[in-house]
Amino acid sequence: MGPSWLSISKFSTCAAAQRVSWCKFEVTVDFTKDIQVSTSSKNVLEIPPVVVAAINLKTIINEKNVNEIVAASVICCHKAKIDSRMVASEWTRPGMLGHFTVVRKLEGGIFPMGFAKEALEKNAKAGSNVICYESNERALLNRLVIEIHKLDSDVLVGHNISGFDLDVLLHRVQAYPEPFTMLSKIGRLKRSVMPKHSKRSSVFGSGASPAIMSCIAGHLLCDIYTCSRDLLKEVSYSLTQLAKTQLNKVRKEITPHDIPQMFQSSESLLELIEYGETDAWLSMELMFHLNVLPLTRQLTKISGNLWHKTLQGARAQRVEYLLLHAFHAKKFIVPDKFSSQSKETRTAKRKISGGGLVLEPKKGLYDKYILLLDFNSLYPSIIQEYNICFTVERPADGSPPNLPSSKRSGVLPELLKHLVERRRTVKGWLKTASGPKVQQYEIQQQALKLTANSVYGCLGFSNSRFYAKPLAELITLQGREILQSTVDLVQNTLNLEIIYGDTDSIMIYSGLDDIGKAKSIAGKVIQEVNKKYRCLEIDLDGLYKRMLLLKKKKYAAVKMHFKDGKSYEVIERKGLDMVRRDWSLLSKELGDFCLSQILSGWSCEDVVEVIHNSLMKVQEEMRNGQVPLEKYVITKTLTKPPEEYLDARNQPHVEVALRLKKSGYVTGCSAGDTVPYIICCEQGKGSTSSAGIAQRARHPDELKKDNENWIVDIDYYLAQQVCFLYTYLFLLKKMVLPVHETLIFIKPRLSCFPKLSLCLLAIMALGLIKFFKCRYRGCEPLVLSCPSCSGTFECSPIFSSVYALMNTKPTDKQPANNFWHNLRCPNCPAEIDGGRISPAIIANQVKRQSEGFMATYYEGLMMCDDETCNYTTRSVNLRVIGDSTKGTTCPNYPRCNGHLKLQVWAFEALPELGRQFGEHCSTGGLPRIMCWKMDKHLRSEQLTTFFNTSE
Repeated sequence: MGPSWLSISKFSTCAAAQRVSWCKFEVTVDFTKDIQVSTSSKNVLEIPPVVVAAINLKTIINEKNVNEIVAASVICCHKAKIDSRMVASEWTRPGMLGHFTVVRKLEGGIFPMGFAKEALEKNAKAGSNVICYESNERALLNRLVIEIHKLDSDVLVGHNISGFDLDVLLHRVQAYPEPFTMLSKIGRLKRSVMPKHSKRSSVFGSGASPAIMSCIAGHLLCDIYTCSRDLLKEVSYSLTQLAKTQLNKVRKEITPHDIPQMFQSSESLLELIEYGETDAWLSMELMFHLNVLPLTRQLTKISGNLWHKTLQGARAQRVEYLLLHAFHAKKFIVPDKFSSQSKETRTAKRKISGGGLVLEPKKGLYDKYILLLDFNSLYPSIIQEYNICFTVERPADGSPPNLPSSKRSGVLPELLKHLVERRRTVKGWLKTASGPKVQQYEIQQQALKLTANSVYGCLGFSNSRFYAKPLAELITLQGREILQSTVDLVQNTLNLEIIYGDTDSIMIYSGLDDIGKAKSIAGKVIQEVNKKYRCLEIDLDGLYKRMLLLKKKKYAAVKMHFKDGKSYEVIERKGLDMVRRDWSLLSKELGDFCLSQILSGWSCEDVVEVIHNSLMKVQEEMRNGQVPLEKYVITKTLTKPPEEYLDARNQPHVEVALRLKKSGYVTGCSAGDTVPYIICCEQGKGSTSSAGIAQRARHPDELKKDNENWIVDIDYYLAQQVCFLYTYLFLLKKMVLPVHETLIFIKPRLSCFPKLSLCLLAIMALGLIKFFKCRYRGCEPLVLSCPSCSGTFECSPIFSSVYALMNTKPTDKQPANNFWHNLRCPNCPAEIDGGRISPAIIANQVKRQSEGFMATYYEGLMMCDDETCNYTTRSVNLRVIGDSTKGTTCPNYPRCNGHLKLQVWAFEALPELGRQFGEHCSTGGLPRIMCWKMDKHLRSEQLTTFFNTSE
């Protein structure tokens, strides 16, 4: 199946006037039976190489806000292999490559002085026209199409070529009243009328319309943007990012607004041509680097679909064709695709079951070896193990079926078995292969693996012809039961501790420092589990030396790798915020650093000191402008065109994309693009600006051009991008930094508390207590009177009560807000309930004492601030005597000057602390419970030192 040699018989050649294509050789046949796939080994020839042309356009924005082409660069590889990988030394050798660029004048302008002479010199040196210059865009289009036709290319390559380059090219062709027959040479079919071109109907990759696919008929379209999204996992799929991460090359971005200025001199115009050829070169280099052509060819051969559909990344369609061939060979009539209405009718009344089983993790830091055991291809193996297929048994009412009792093997299990056996055979060949065969077998086994793993997905994909939700639910249910039975076996029979499990894997804590003994435990588990099944196999997938387990699907660990008899360690992260795309490079680097320290095996005290000092240093560097701008960049993907977002004003990446599109940017403003942005603030306003986050987001290029009005919002990045490190990386390790410095570092606001973890809230609240203690130390204490004994006593500060509660274990019987409920008169016996001070009594006495302070204030008595002078008066002396300075003139307000307000705030601070605790968490007796969760060592030593620090 897939691309093959064809055997054509009973054909006749066509006269030149009767040809319907631009091909060099054209024949006609009377019947389709005269065209057969060649199966005879005698007639099979070597797979020929193909001609690949990489295209890149440079455009400007005209007065109608439409892209116009000013330069087009093409790089051509004349002999590209499609059956094996090509290394750089192969496709860059002399005679393999060719290139040219067509450039034209700007409207109403001329070429810079000396450019024509330099272009002629370069052409003479190269021995061909590598630089062609035209007078207008119409002439540029004609020359470009003619040159591409001369190349007779088989594959067109480019980055976002389907979403931008070809789209712009055909739109510019439509702009001129030119017969389309000549311009149709960009494809291989002669056309007198251009197909109707509509931007809205996209069927390929990142935006190619049916008209584009029709115009380039006879060519394969390889969009590096589309292929990289299917084969790689990157923060951004821009050409700049891919060149940096995959090729380790730096690319300079040229915007449409920069191009007119490059026509000012011959040197800058030659630079523009060089940039265009470099972009085309990078696209071709990425194609070879990712093995796009040989890999997609193998996938097409396995599935039996069309090659250009595989290049499109249509995984569901590949599986659909694979199953169509399999059922057709067994003489089955395949179903039509369900319409959306029929699918809704079939599934509306039936609850969809959950996904794979995820065990509750035992959170914490593990410093002994952890074993990760994983079922090999769990869902495909379940299909084979239990003979699950459309052709076996299924209920008439469409309800989820039971496991089939029929022994007759279904088509689906047989197909998967065939794929697995083929891959096993190819991997066997790979062990003994050498030379070019190694790359061929590697690509074959990778394609077989991708296909086998995709079969299960089509069962639950509603747009698939073979959509079968009951079967998908049955397979998922069996997966849950298999994982649970494995857990029971390991824990109950083998007496091992499982700390986490997810869908098809379990993590076993060995408690051992010896790697050999840990592996022997894994061997016992594998032996016991595998003997229960026929097709299912569990194997050791990873060995971790240390692990920080945070929550479901979130952990970081030191994974052991082995190569050439030697072991080395690599930090692996799963699900942590720092690996997400919407976190800046700064937060990711800090997260990586913190993880490396926590997982280093050092003592708790050393780790705390190193990380805290590093974070405080970074905070200082951020304040001083020493952090590069690139480290503040956040990226987020557009799921649809930016114009279609209804809440665009609340989404930073959408606001940035709209401005980019208006400015004529090519990338970063279409559906599927990743948009980079930086949260900024206006000079002098800071984060207090009334503008929202989305309105303050700027593209890095915008910020560089307008850095006089906008600067990076440092407070935002400290609070939103760095603060999370305290929650995820410190608290589960039972660490606490110096709290007063931490508060200065992150500048927490009450509005930010819901985004922080429970433990972080506890630490921040303790920091507030420390802050209150220092601020109100000069205020009068709250004096309460006991209704039982009529005695008075000073109300102890809340921070003392909180610390006392930390050393006792909480119980469920204790009510919330323990501080107030446990407040008693110290003079009354504990067994007498009358000594308890109710909240109502406290409120009345606070009010009474506050009114007393206010009365003192309004008496207006002023006293000399000299301790030897007791002069008191109500008259204000406005004369400054001698060398006295403002604020020291006698008479003075000793109890005013802001002191009354501070005294009232001191009384308000106590209930405010309790409110902050209770408002953001639902646990009863919150201060006590949160503090109890902290490490005993922390409670007994570190916090004792913290609260007993001298004022």
